[in-house]
Amino acid sequence: MRAPALTGVASPHASRRSPRWQVGLRRGGRALGVLVFPAIPALLVLRYLVPPVGSGVRGVVALLGHRCTLLFGVTLFLLFSALARYWLRRLPARASEEARTGEAAPSPGLPSKRRREAIAVLATVLAAASAALAFRAWVGRPYRVIGASMLPTLQPDDLLAGKKTAYGRDDGRLPLRGDVVVFRSSAVAMARRAADLPDLLVKRVIGLPGDRVAMRGGAPVINDWPVPSCDAGEYIDVDPDGRSLHGRLHVEFLDDRAYVTVHATAAPFAEAYAVQPGEVFVLGDNRGHSIDSRAFHEGRGGGVPLEAIEVRAQWFLTGTHRSGDADLGRLFRPIDTLQARLRLEGLDTRRLEEGIARCLANRPGETRPPPRREPTATRTL
Repeated sequence: MRAPALTGVASPHASRRSPRWQVGLRRGGRALGVLVFPAIPALLVLRYLVPPVGSGVRGVVALLGHRCTLLFGVTLFLLFSALARYWLRRLPARASEEARTGEAAPSPGLPSKRRREAIAVLATVLAAASAALAFRAWVGRPYRVIGASMLPTLQPDDLLAGKKTAYGRDDGRLPLRGDVVVFRSSAVAMARRAADLPDLLVKRVIGLPGDRVAMRGGAPVINDWPVPSCDAGEYIDVDPDGRSLHGRLHVEFLDDRAYVTVHATAAPFAEAYAVQPGEVFVLGDNRGHSIDSRAFHEGRGGGVPLEAIEVRAQWFLTGTHRSGDADLGRLFRPIDTLQARLRLEGLDTRRLEEGIARCLANRPGETRPPPRREPTATRTL
């Protein structure tokens, strides 16, 4: 006689606990669901769904995306995180697991559903804050560009993120030529410090220890080797205050890097500076309007100590349109990536873009400077 089926009693297999690796796998999946997965759509919304300024599109997304970028991003993250938690609780795999193990019913003493949801939201906020603090501690805090010394690569009010690197402390690690670095202005030798000089400066590394750097107009010469450059055309820009910058746009090629510079009228740098151990020679991309290594030591030239470098700038975060609205067009785009499209709002840049493309299509064969040659002593008989 077949034994009758009993209801309300779990089978012996259902009382067994899952292996630890399965528990860890499920917990890891839930962590991805409430932390990583929500961040991806939030960034995509900020990057692609916020309409650009001047497009004529109005609405809540445009207003929040331009005026309250950070708050809007955090709100999107929390929204997508809540949706992820909602659907994770309703996945068929999880439902079948609960039905198999009998763990779906809440145990006595557990918090209510609303309280659990509040705890989950609070944990999400704390996790996001912890991630932001960890990013700042190990990667680097955001840096805002002040001034026009790095035009056209960096514009005033651009927000950057950089990677913290301990240059030269233990293993003698050096930046690479072409790196954009942020350093403390108090560590460089200035004849007199301007009242409006910011505490941090951002420039491009041109010379390394042992190099001898001179200038030929706005172009650097390293160890008697002119850095290859290509004239891309006439550059004109007008800042929001009505001041204009007029010069020639050049693409420079240095150590397999390609970046754009503006050459305009500037005070000559008649000296040749020998870069000392433990420092680097830096220039602004706006060669006619930059306080850099050419201005140190009363214009005789100088280097930036390695220990004064805070970060190597790597990514764009946000910019600012002339209207004052946030520009998310280059969100998380690498600074080292040379884009042929210039940000000159209200100006026709097609010729310059074609000039940049032409220069990139005709790269020079040699872009690495030779080692410095010491003068040999001669003796007359």
